Amino acid sequence: MKKNDYSTLIAAAITILLLIAVIAIFFVTKNKSQNKKSVLEIEEQKLEQATFDVTFINPKETYAAIQKKEYLIVDIRNPENFSENHIESSINIPLQKLLDSENRLNKDQTIIIVETQETQDGKKITSQLQDKGYKLNYLKGGLYNYIGIGYALVSYGDVNSAHDRAKVSLVDLTELGSRLQAGERFIYLDVRSKSAFDKDHFANAINVPLENLEKNKGDVPTGKLLIIDEDPARSFQAAVRLNDMNFLTVYYLTNKYSEFKEAVQNQTLLQ
Repeated sequence: MKKNDYSTLIAAAITILLLIAVIAIFFVTKNKSQNKKSVLEIEEQKLEQATFDVTFINPKETYAAIQKKEYLIVDIRNPENFSENHIESSINIPLQKLLDSENRLNKDQTIIIVETQETQDGKKITSQLQDKGYKLNYLKGGLYNYIGIGYALVSYGDVNSAHDRAKVSLVDLTELGSRLQAGERFIYLDVRSKSAFDKDHFANAINVPLENLEKNKGDVPTGKLLIIDEDPARSFQAAVRLNDMNFLTVYYLTNKYSEFKEAVQNQTLLQ
């Protein structure tokens, strides 16, 4: 065999060996990656399948707990979602702050934990608080289940929302004057701050500030309510929230309190 033939065979053999080595490295790397991915997937699956020792409460029982002193409903969603809508009289402590806010929780109350839907993180923190001696219930199915059954949430009251606007009835000074002249009567619910109300208000008006409507629901009278505030947008928000709390004969004044007061003083309201 010629020398050139030997060189060709050696080169071919080296090429084949290099190719085999590349293929081997490829499969070894691939297997390692798959094994690593499998480990991660297994850990995630374990977390998803983890069970925590929590006591569930159903929507009907949660609704019945509203305004009861022996219960505290804690919504652990973010503040933006809570502000948009929430279960009446609930308070907001976001999930990541719950363990740091134990001083806001009372071991004599039964605490109901609320989320949009059930999550492992929510159940885990519920279990942790139970272990610390708190009486905890976890809302079965979350808010999706709560509203799915037919229970309403208290809305913030968005003036740009057609849904919220459909909940309320409005009246301006002209219409109010006509109604009063026809003998119709309203209970004036002033939702300004206490300091503003103490400074100046209509006789017999009742003051429950907008921010306290849920907490002080018992102070809101029953009957035909006319909500007044210096900012008509706040009056609208109060009307929406009261509607969500099952006050059905609620009107809000589209004029400012100061305009209402001026019309009364100038005796132009009943013209």
